[in-house]
Amino acid sequence: MSNYKGTMLLEADPSVNYERAVKEFALEMASSGRLVFAFTSRGSPVYLLLKDVPGLRFFILSESSYPKSSGGSSEVMVPRSDYSVLLNVMDEAVTDNPKQAKAVIFDNVSSLILDAGFQECYKFLRQVNEILSRGDVISIFLVLSKAHDEKTVNLLKNLYSGHLNYDSTGLHVIKQG
Repeated sequence: MSNYKGTMLLEADPSVNYERAVKEFALEMASSGRLVFAFTSRGSPVYLLLKDVPGLRFFILSESSYPKSSGGSSEVMVPRSDYSVLLNVMDEAVTDNPKQAKAVIFDNVSSLILDAGFQECYKFLRQVNEILSRGDVISIFLVLSKAHDEKTVNLLKNLYSGHLNYDSTGLHVIKQG
């Protein structure tokens, strides 16, 4: 699975255990010495599998309005619908300690689109990709297949240098970064 480079869209079939591929990515990135950040919701299947990964830092997407620590020191609550705060948090995570290689897991783009609409989400993701291009960062952004029409998915694919697909037959590299 060491084919990861740049920013990648992971299109996952929600009816299979795609969370395993996300956990493998997190473990591989951590074992290669990268600092791993996960943007996710507390109840999500991805969170439940990643919470045991040593050293992983969580940004918990919540309804609250300002970043604040929660639970353990490895978790920070961030507002899911305030994109300027999310961009700020992402920027700080990536630019803090610039010599340290990093990895970002973003779960899940489909929820953002449903919450804020495609145009707002697309603009946000473009800005996130700009932030992530500033350092040695490998990232995956999760989108649920079948949750969006083909046009929406194609527009999302154009934002990322790589495209992965996870379905009942496993993980497939569609486009390398």
